[in-house]
Amino acid sequence: MKRILSIVLLACLCSACCHRESIYHQYLYFQDYSWKQSDTLIFCVDAEPHLAEKCQESQALYQIAIDEHSLKAYPYQHLWVAIRSTSDSLSHIDTLDLLQKENLSIDCPFRLSADKFPFSVDFYHLMQDEALPNLHRIGLEIKLL
Repeated sequence: MKRILSIVLLACLCSACCHRESIYHQYLYFQDYSWKQSDTLIFCVDAEPHLAEKCQESQALYQIAIDEHSLKAYPYQHLWVAIRSTSDSLSHIDTLDLLQKENLSIDCPFRLSADKFPFSVDFYHLMQDEALPNLHRIGLEIKLL
């Protein structure tokens, strides 16, 4: 019994050490369950002051979430998007296939610090169709490493 208890305690401590603090988390919704080529999703990232202070030159991860319920009716196997991050005079663009990765995480392209806020993260789709049907929302979470 003591051995099981010590294993459980060790597992709890390990998970607590690996916890990454979220400084931003928001979902943006598509109007009429459709993502048009002209629609750019803009996440304006402005962390609470007490969270921004924790970012002193920290590494961060973007975690991107697509509403899984709507994906069941999504007619394609891929969802190619461009993600543009802009802070001060820095700008960075990544191209990703959101449907080919689980629990999608990508490195934030610049180190976060309190003076980098606010910054923006923009999403637009790169698919050939004018409108992508059956999409409900996309979420962005930024976690410190």
